Amino acid sequence: MTKIMKSHITLFILGMAIMAGFNACTSDSQGGTQGPDRGAPSFTVEKVSYSPITTYREYPAEVEGEQSIELRPRIEGYLAEILVDEGDYVKKGQLLFKINADEYAQSVSSAKASVAVAQANVNTAKMEVEKQTPLVEKGIVGNYTLTNAKLTLESAKASLAQAKANLQTAQTNLSYTYVKSPTNGLVGTFPYRIGSLVSNNSAQPLTVISNIEKVRVYFSVNEKELLSLNRNFVETDAKGDVESSKKVSLVLANGEKFDQEGVIDAISGQIDQSTGSATVRATFNNPRNILRNGSSATIKIPQTWDSSVVVSQNATYEIQNRTFLYAFDEKSETVKPREIAVQPDESGKRFIVTQGLKPGDIIVTEGINALKPDMKITAQYDSKK
Repeated sequence: MTKIMKSHITLFILGMAIMAGFNACTSDSQGGTQGPDRGAPSFTVEKVSYSPITTYREYPAEVEGEQSIELRPRIEGYLAEILVDEGDYVKKGQLLFKINADEYAQSVSSAKASVAVAQANVNTAKMEVEKQTPLVEKGIVGNYTLTNAKLTLESAKASLAQAKANLQTAQTNLSYTYVKSPTNGLVGTFPYRIGSLVSNNSAQPLTVISNIEKVRVYFSVNEKELLSLNRNFVETDAKGDVESSKKVSLVLANGEKFDQEGVIDAISGQIDQSTGSATVRATFNNPRNILRNGSSATIKIPQTWDSSVVVSQNATYEIQNRTFLYAFDEKSETVKPREIAVQPDESGKRFIVTQGLKPGDIIVTEGINALKPDMKITAQYDSKK
């Protein structure tokens, strides 16, 4: 055999060895580590089981103070003094405004004078009765004179009572020139300044006092959600009043969670036909006055799933807004795509599977990007499960 032929044979054998090595490397790179004897790549799998989990339903909400009271003057007059500032915390009975209405002070003085006159008339009538009584007893004068004296006394007493009532009315009207806070709370804005003419017919109130030691948070739910809420969350007493001990939470407008939990304590008695929704109220303590009247927030209602299938989002993929994962068949040792219906949990890392999986199913949890339909794999069961 010539040297040229030997050289060609050697090159051919060397080329075949290189190709075999390349094919082996390619086979090893498809999806995972080569399994013993089988030659199928290894993937971590998990047997699905039920587990409890809590999710939250979120609803936009509006915050109102437990009391929000408009202060309006009871009388007409000029605003003489403003004794507090906007945003101040005031207590029940604290003086806030003074209204200049001289005629009411004058009415009090006039009423006091009328009471004095009426009292003097009563005293005079009493003296006349006391004078006529012994004369009638001695037969000096007739009963007519005494009866007339007594009637005069009764008339004087009635006039005194009327004068006292007028004085009380005048004093009440005068008290209306001093506007006091009807409750503990925060002072709102002042649409009127000193010197403004105000009355009970004014377009705007003097201010609004908001008692926000407790706040009421209102939100709307549709009919389907209302049924679920009544069935799974709200408790009622013997009278049918809402009496739930289950807690709800609140997310503030800046995305922070409010540090107090609340309870649902009222549900509207009917569903709004125009919107198909009902109004629900939750009450929260507000010890640091963080929540203000008119604030916006998001209320979160927990929903506990006692028997749920939960999978990692890393085990799923999406195609045209549909969610899939790979199910493993132990008999054929192959994987197949399976569509599932899901909703995210609170962590944002897992899905609650509402359709498409049941306990005992086996799914691939890692490396799904390397999988293909009907691909044969070596299952490595997750040791953490």
